[in-house]
Amino acid sequence: MVHRLFDTADVVLRIARLVLALERQADMRRHRPEYLAVLARLCRVCRPLHATLQPIIHSHLLLSVRIEPRRSALRTLAASWISARPASPRAPVAQAVRRSVSRVRTIVVDLLSHAEPGQLREHFADSGFCAQPWPRATCVFVRVSPDAIKSPGCVVAQALALVFEHARFVSSVYVMRSGPTNYAEPELDVRRVLGAQAKWVRSLCVGDGFRCQISECPVPLAELALTLCAQTSDAQLELLRRVCASVRRLELREITPRDLDCVVAGVEFGCLQRLRICLCTHAILSGASAAGLLDAGPGRDPRFPRLRQMRFEGYYQTAPPILLRALAAAAPLLDHLHMDLTIRNSAELEVWRIPRLRRLDMRTTVGVDVQPALDALFACGQTLDIVAVASHGRVEGCVPESLHLERVRELWLADVCVPLPHVWRLVRSLPLLVQLEATVLYEAGQDMLLETDDGLATIAEHIEPVLASRLELLALSHRRDVLVAQRISRLGVQLMALLCSLPALRRFRGRDCKSTVEAFVARMLDDHQVARVADHLRRLDVC
Repeated sequence: MVHRLFDTADVVLRIARLVLALERQADMRRHRPEYLAVLARLCRVCRPLHATLQPIIHSHLLLSVRIEPRRSALRTLAASWISARPASPRAPVAQAVRRSVSRVRTIVVDLLSHAEPGQLREHFADSGFCAQPWPRATCVFVRVSPDAIKSPGCVVAQALALVFEHARFVSSVYVMRSGPTNYAEPELDVRRVLGAQAKWVRSLCVGDGFRCQISECPVPLAELALTLCAQTSDAQLELLRRVCASVRRLELREITPRDLDCVVAGVEFGCLQRLRICLCTHAILSGASAAGLLDAGPGRDPRFPRLRQMRFEGYYQTAPPILLRALAAAAPLLDHLHMDLTIRNSAELEVWRIPRLRRLDMRTTVGVDVQPALDALFACGQTLDIVAVASHGRVEGCVPESLHLERVRELWLADVCVPLPHVWRLVRSLPLLVQLEATVLYEAGQDMLLETDDGLATIAEHIEPVLASRLELLALSHRRDVLVAQRISRLGVQLMALLCSLPALRRFRGRDCKSTVEAFVARMLDDHQVARVADHLRRLDVC
């Protein structure tokens, strides 16, 4: 098997996702048309990119529907837009897409405006979509614009029904909204949306901005992602229990603790490998109680024998204790956990009891004490390879003297402010650490500026080589620049001494200007006393 680092296709797709995220603040899954446009643009850059992306380019069919002004468009990424109007013959459109019929695997429908019953079929026909079957299409992606939200259930159901008529082997359905999703959350009936195709669908993902009703139990699904309606009946929860028992990937958003308790209690998720739960925050705002969640009757704990990835979110909400216990006791294969520390009882999830956990992501916010979680992490993280702590706003923490993260290779504490001596403690105590990111907490006297010559002499005194360190990437944020007008602050002295003490260091990212740091490093290397122990800085890449 080719390693991801040397897999050209994997590298190209990661570049495309990064371009999309940087240019449009979008992501591949929820903004498929924009993502495909990025791929089409990258395809023209050079021959290797064209050869890598060509299968994807030819496997996607894009159908755009706009009622006013009257226009429907059908294209593959390998061709330009083709517009069809009532006055235009359909033959050129059909001829343009006929060559791609056998290649198309994914059909993307972009609903740009509201459509009355009957209008959608007419526009599908005008575009040339209905002129031939699409026998190899297995996935359909429907994106609904804000202008089409007047009757989204009807519009989505009609669009999917028309697709299913001509693509009878579709097994994956994705429904997303374009534009803002923080208002007017319309309801979708899963049974009505899937229609007669329900017996063939194995993957159903409904994005943010829609709330789903489960009026009938679909056939066993392999993938399910949806937001439940605010008023979900016990009967619908029971149907959801049956569906969840067979899925490999499950995502439940805006679910209340009580409903989650009802869905997971006593269920064995025998096939589940990836799980994401976003607890509803509205229940807290409305004063709903967490009563009933502490009932630990016999046989109520769920079981996750194949679970590999878990993401658990919910601001100031209370999670069902049965779920937290089950993750620690009944998830033997769990290796990636994303935990929201703003969940009130998140401490009840004893991470160190998960035997194969390799990656831990923790999220918090200002006002939440992060130190207990850090203490538990540093004391009991013997199995972890990657640790990341993210926060909405800076939070303060400290690193204990005794660390038990012997295996950790990547440690990301970008939003956690720690004193610089604690950064030293990390690089000394974690022999396998390769990447480290942290924010330096300012202490009294560290803003004092020294002349460059005095600073160089002080740096030489503070260098303490950590010969066993494997650290290659160091990213440190700090409140102010440490290099100012040919002078260096006391904090800068300590930072530069740290760089000189890490023999494997290859890349450094800080607050100061890249050219300023590079110039100062060159000045340090002119000092024979510093250069004798810090020759590795000649190859340092400053970001």
